[in-house]
Amino acid sequence: MGAFDQESQSPSRYSSLLGRGMGEARRRIILICLIAFFLILTLVAFRRQDTIKEVVSKGIHRIPAASAPVATSDTKADLQEHASKAGTQKSEKAKSKPSTPQTQYKGPVLGNGERTLAQESLQDIHNSSLGFGKVFVLNVPARSDKLDAMKLTSSLSGFEFEIIEGINGKDVPKKALSGVWSDTPSVGGIIGCWRGHMEFAGEVARRQLATAIIMEDDADWDVSFRSQLEYIALGSQTLMDTPKDTVPVSPYGDGWDLIWLGHCASVPDEGDNRRFVIKNDPTVTPPTHRTNFGGIPDMTPYDNSTRLMYFTQGSTCTYSYALSLHGARKILKWLSMDIYSGPIDFGLHDMCAKKERGFKCIGVFPQIIADHKPAGAGSKDTDIGNGEDKIRQQGFSYNIVHSTRLNADVLTDGHLDKVTSQWPDETPKLNGPIITEFTNEQHQNTPDNQNSPDNQNSPDNQNSPDNQNSPDKAT
Repeated sequence: MGAFDQESQSPSRYSSLLGRGMGEARRRIILICLIAFFLILTLVAFRRQDTIKEVVSKGIHRIPAASAPVATSDTKADLQEHASKAGTQKSEKAKSKPSTPQTQYKGPVLGNGERTLAQESLQDIHNSSLGFGKVFVLNVPARSDKLDAMKLTSSLSGFEFEIIEGINGKDVPKKALSGVWSDTPSVGGIIGCWRGHMEFAGEVARRQLATAIIMEDDADWDVSFRSQLEYIALGSQTLMDTPKDTVPVSPYGDGWDLIWLGHCASVPDEGDNRRFVIKNDPTVTPPTHRTNFGGIPDMTPYDNSTRLMYFTQGSTCTYSYALSLHGARKILKWLSMDIYSGPIDFGLHDMCAKKERGFKCIGVFPQIIADHKPAGAGSKDTDIGNGEDKIRQQGFSYNIVHSTRLNADVLTDGHLDKVTSQWPDETPKLNGPIITEFTNEQHQNTPDNQNSPDNQNSPDNQNSPDNQNSPDKAT
């Protein structure tokens, strides 16, 4: 009976076991489907994240459609406009709809529309290398203080740089030098400075960079630096007679060898009267604060808010300049391989002046990049000489109106309404837009040291021994 009962119960038990097995199978299938579903969602999410990163990355290097920067009666409002344009690059680029022609930013215009910058050129100027192939900063490794300042100010202005390490001239073997160098106390610094700038030219040549710009590690520029560069690009293209219906390789035009953006003296080519004139510019240094240690262009035909671009026979001081690949190769040939023994800026001056070398140089006056003198011991100012022993209570920058370094604190906190001029009582309140024109009229250069009143009015009596004896004043 027990056996019968056991036998009679077998079908129901098998049915129960079968049901449980099928339920387990269904649960496994559902679990596998859920896992597959979540895997697909994860893959889609990661792909979308990559796409967003790509869009934002591109947005960082492109200028959005925006309103044109102009000189207005309120300089601070103008600065806010530039910053607003830069600060909305990411969000504007991520939008799916293209900008309408009515809101598209056209950039600076020559005269009555005779020439404008292509949109590609404008976008390049607003990338992380300022429209050049690379930005380099010359820095002696021991001067971490100067490098820290450059990291901060370049970050505030939205560009990146690579470091070219400055060299102690005493470490350069005599066999590596061309010509005979005078045995003076400062010769080591001068040799080191020359060698550092040869490294810059060498990097441009080695990497086959179409263009590059170098800044010394005490360089400073205006808060409106990007806007200034747009006008520099338009001026360079105008002087080089870039075809209006083409997009040049460089937004600054093609065919030039050197653009001298930061100097302490600059003389136009004798007999070359071509001028690109930038009028009503609120970032132009007031005449009483223009500090130069050599000849400059004749500015008497222009008002005090005018900046000029021209072909130069040479400049002094190497605060900043741009090189093309052709220019870098020429410098290596004439200032390193051939016989040369002198300050680097004298050598670059000779390259511009000796027309048989086929070296095309463009100058800017007043300059848009200059050197900064920080608060503290004057001995910090230079790595060539000893500098001054006195303590400077407040830092200043030559020839820069709205100094990025002096406004670093308010820029860091985003308080553009608190950006100040170095000379608020003498910075003009201008009305209307910046105006440009191209002229070809007879001019004459202003003789050396014509700016002596400017030198006397500087905050630090800028005729310091290192400036007088080492015009190449560099890191």
